[in-house]
Amino acid sequence: MPELTFRPLEQDDRQGIVDFFARLGEPGSTFFNRDRGNERGTMRFFEQEVPNTRFFVTCLPDDPTPAGLCFLWDLDTMIPWMGIGVRHDCLGQHIGSFTIDHLLAFAGERGCGGVLLTTAQDNFPAQRLYESRGFEKLGVHHDGEFLYLKRFAAGPIAPRED
Repeated sequence: MPELTFRPLEQDDRQGIVDFFARLGEPGSTFFNRDRGNERGTMRFFEQEVPNTRFFVTCLPDDPTPAGLCFLWDLDTMIPWMGIGVRHDCLGQHIGSFTIDHLLAFAGERGCGGVLLTTAQDNFPAQRLYESRGFEKLGVHHDGEFLYLKRFAAGPIAPRED
């Protein structure tokens, strides 16, 4: 696996994100960026604060275009939503696994109870990846995609002091 870095998205990353979406390829455009929704949502980051949302990139050394992009939204809830995409030319390099592991660690450190996501019913590689990371398929979301949940183990609960 190449040496990868995972970090928050920064204002200086605008051109890299434009290039990322241009290089996403057919599977990523179909599954991750359907109707360019995630592209529009990510580009809002460069124009204004996006409440309750954190964006991250996974980068290869000496490559100005991120290999992966991910985000968590609804961070003001116990179980935020997750989105992840990997450039087409970077598939097969374990970038998705690396990115998910770091994103799950971030959510766990924030005290989240888990993470939700959806994926297309015919996106079998993503389903295998999510299930290998402990996500449970809950059923079909109202948009027709599979709904997945990753639950985090609860820590000890302190007794209430009345």
